[in-house]
Amino acid sequence: MKKLAMIAAAAAMVLPLGLGAIAPEKAETTAFAATKVAAKKTTLTLLSSQSLKKTAYHVKSGKPVLYSAAFAADRAKVTLAKKGTLATGKTYYATKKIVVKTKATKRAAAKKVAYAYIKSTNGKVKGWVACSKLVAGKATVTAKAADKIASKTYTLVSAKAIKKAAYHFKGTQPAVFTGKFAADRAKVTLTKKGLLPESKTYTATKKMTIKKNKKNVKYLYISKQGWVKASTLTAGKFMAAD
Repeated sequence: MKKLAMIAAAAAMVLPLGLGAIAPEKAETTAFAATKVAAKKTTLTLLSSQSLKKTAYHVKSGKPVLYSAAFAADRAKVTLAKKGTLATGKTYYATKKIVVKTKATKRAAAKKVAYAYIKSTNGKVKGWVACSKLVAGKATVTAKAADKIASKTYTLVSAKAIKKAAYHFKGTQPAVFTGKFAADRAKVTLTKKGLLPESKTYTATKKMTIKKNKKNVKYLYISKQGWVKASTLTAGKFMAAD
């Protein structure tokens, strides 16, 4: 009993964010690329808990289940409830980890399972997922995935070359597009090809303005990348402090 009390106390220190005194995680109603599923609760024995250095992960395949967690205040127990599934092609960041012991059944023996507490880049998707379902590193958009993204044609208002200028971005990774210009009319077709990699300095060499929803929208051509919406970029070189 003394050992269980110590584990519960450790969990209280490691997992305070949004959990109170190891209270249930606040329910989320965000619309993530995850599929909502009926909540099914499972109470497990909590063996250990720890904080992690913020680390990037992604899902290689499938749709791992995302859970909310409620930690008991007086014993080493945690109740997991299904809240959805994670999507592939996105980057998530892990900051906490727990190890639990499953219950033995007639068909399987009890076993240890590790779960990580993850958040999406924008913080809208968060919860616990089995570590075995995650792959270390940021997600990358494959050519096959990019092909599935529909192209859209816009009216081209203006386009010109500009003096080379340095840019970077803060926050959410901006979308990068290929641009196909019509030869006989003022039209340009943009097709999303992926996201601009983080923590880098980029060089803009061209600029164009298109008509989008009756408004003029500016795009910059980033060398070796493609067209990026100008409003998502910040002038100047990337600095670690950003």
